[in-house]
This record gives sequence, C-alpha cells and structure tokens, in this order.
Amino acid sequence: MTEFEIASLAHQEASLALRDSALMVAIAQVAATLAIGLGQIAVVWYGIRAMQRVGATRAKEQDQRHEEAMQRLDQQQTALEALIDGQRKQGAALEALIERTAS
Repeated sequence: MTEFEIASLAHQEASLALRDSALMVAIAQVAATLAIGLGQIAVVWYGIRAMQRVGATRAKEQDQRHEEAMQRLDQQQTALEALIDGQRKQGAALEALIERTAS
C-alpha cells in the first residue's frame, strides 16, 4: 500500500470518527436541551402549585377573619339594641316622673 492510500484511509477513518463524534455531540445537545426544558417545566409547575396552596390558605384565613368580624358586629348590634331599649325605658320613666311632679 502506498503512502497516499494509507493517508487516504487515515483521513477517511478520521472523517468517520469526526462524524460519529459530531453525531454524539448533537445527541448530547438534544438530550441536554430536553433535560433543561423538563427542569423548567417542573420548576414552573412547582411554583404554580405553591401559589395555589398559598392562595387557598390565604382565602381560608380571610374567611375566618370575616366570620370573626361578623360575630363581633352581631355582638355590638345586640349591645346597641340593649342600650337603646334601656334609653327608651329611662325616657318613659322620666316622662312618668315629670307627669307625677307636674300634677
């Protein structure tokens, strides 16, 4: 075999090895892109789930605060109605007293 043939075979072998390594690099790039994409999807999904949990917790707390506020308002209204009733009774008693002292 001549030097040219040996060099030609060596070049052909190197080209095939380079093509195989380029193919492996391309496959590795696709795999890395896929892994990164799946990682991003997982992070976004986890973030959305966390926001949903926090939102549900916040809504539950707000409902509880609302219920407590409504109970306090009911208690205040009951106390106010008792105060008004007491004022009416006191007014009636004063009117009766004025009538007795006027006659």
